[in-house]
Amino acid sequence: MGRVVVQDCWGVRWSVRARRLRRGESCRPWPGPEEESLRRRLAGVLAPRPLVLPDAYRGLPGGWRMPGDSADVAIRETLAEFGDLRSAGSDVWAVAQLVRLIRDAVDHRRTPWTDIWEVEAAARGRIRRWARWEVDGVDATERAIATVSAALEAGDVPRPFGTTLVDVVDQRPAVHERRSAGLGRGRPAG
Repeated sequence: MGRVVVQDCWGVRWSVRARRLRRGESCRPWPGPEEESLRRRLAGVLAPRPLVLPDAYRGLPGGWRMPGDSADVAIRETLAEFGDLRSAGSDVWAVAQLVRLIRDAVDHRRTPWTDIWEVEAAARGRIRRWARWEVDGVDATERAIATVSAALEAGDVPRPFGTTLVDVVDQRPAVHERRSAGLGRGRPAG
C-alpha cells in the first residue's frame, strides 16, 4: 500500500500510510479512560494551534501534557522508575540493555506477520504530530486510508469505521493563557 499526501484546510500537509504488523506489535488501548483520552487528544492534534493550558501548569514537569488522564499517570510513573535506574550510572545496566536490544531484534525477525495493519496520519514538518489506528484486513485498511485522507482534507476528525485508535502524539509546545496586561508587572500605577 502506498502513501497518500493530503493538505488540510489550515494548509498542513499530512502523510497517510499503512504498514502490516507482526505478532506482538499490536498495542490496542484499554477500553474506557484510555480510549477517551486518545479521542480527546486526537482533536487537539488536528487543530491549527496546540492545546491551551492554564497558567497553573506552567513550570511543572510534564505541564505541557494534557492533565488528568489515567494513561498519562501510568506512563509518568514508569518513566520516573526508568530514570532512577538509568541515573545509577551502572555499566552492568548498560550491558544488560544492549543484550536486551539484541535479543529483541533477533526475536522480531522470527515473529510471523499478522493480518493487523497500522494506519498512520503524520503531519509533515519540523514539529512531529501523528495519530495511529489499528485495523484488521487489507480491504478495511484501504477503506480506512481513504476515510482518514478525506476527513483530513475536509478539516474533520477522522473516525474510520472498524478501526481502533491506538496512538496520538503532538509535540508542538503548548500555549499558556496570559493574565491580563498590567497585573503583576512593573510598578503599580499611581
